[in-house]
Amino acid sequence: MRIDQPESGDPGAPGTPRAHDTERRGAADATAERAPRPETAPDVTARQEAKAPVSRADQIAAHLRYRETVSVTLQAAADRAAWADALPRLRAAWDDHKERYPERTRAVPRTAADGSWTAGEHRRLNPEQNAEATKAHADLADEAGQHILPALRRLEAADPDRQLAGLEHMVKGEDRLKEKLADELFGKNKTVRQALNEVPDAVRFTLRYDSGHYADGVLADVERLKVEGFELIKLKNLWDGNQYKGVNSQWCRPDTGSRFEMQFHTLESLEAKELTHGAYERIRGSAVTSAERREARVFQHRVNAMLSTPPGTDRIKDYPERTDA
Repeated sequence: MRIDQPESGDPGAPGTPRAHDTERRGAADATAERAPRPETAPDVTARQEAKAPVSRADQIAAHLRYRETVSVTLQAAADRAAWADALPRLRAAWDDHKERYPERTRAVPRTAADGSWTAGEHRRLNPEQNAEATKAHADLADEAGQHILPALRRLEAADPDRQLAGLEHMVKGEDRLKEKLADELFGKNKTVRQALNEVPDAVRFTLRYDSGHYADGVLADVERLKVEGFELIKLKNLWDGNQYKGVNSQWCRPDTGSRFEMQFHTLESLEAKELTHGAYERIRGSAVTSAERREARVFQHRVNAMLSTPPGTDRIKDYPERTDA
């Protein structure tokens, strides 16, 4: 008798899955997928740490940090309000000073037919010196705009808590630079290039900060300037002074040797610097009387006494660092 073998796919064939068996296995697989997988040790540790209660010490520390932040913010706002209230009176006081001591007419710079340059009796450049000074000014302007400023723009973009200020004055005017060079050359055996090295602010920039972010911002930006390839020559923290408050620094580009000045200011100290610039110029002038010079110094002191020192400025050290006896 012949026994017929089941055809492939026949539900009765040995080894052929039946429909309800397939459904059962599918349901079991789905249940296995939904079941929670065993946690590894790192998973358990992370979950336990996430659920661990914050210690009382951590809560107190966080609260103190919050209070300090709020306190600094409120103090900065109060200082700004006090400065804004005093500023009109300070400006009026300087206007009064100028009325009593009218500014003397500055000598008009002139270039003679032979190419020499003069500005008054003692400020003179011969034709060769004048030509070299003219080229030096053009080179400085090109270097400031093409090389230094782009690097400072990158620095400015790294953090919104500072801004470049006064870019219209980043290069000293040509005649003003020549006045400085003529003063350095007068009675001395120097070249124009050597005299130029004695003018630290021929190219100058200013970074301005809110007072609450000032110290951290200055420290960070000094390092960023170094990363950009500039070499620090000198840095002075002048917040303890009474004629000027801020941080002044001098830098150079090692590949060209060109120097530039970088000032670090708060909103208020920058306004104070601009307000007292006329007094600074008169104090240094040779034609002012002793009474005028004395009053100009008193005015500087009065203005700077209205400024509050930002927190943390003691962390900004001079370079080279002072060694007070």
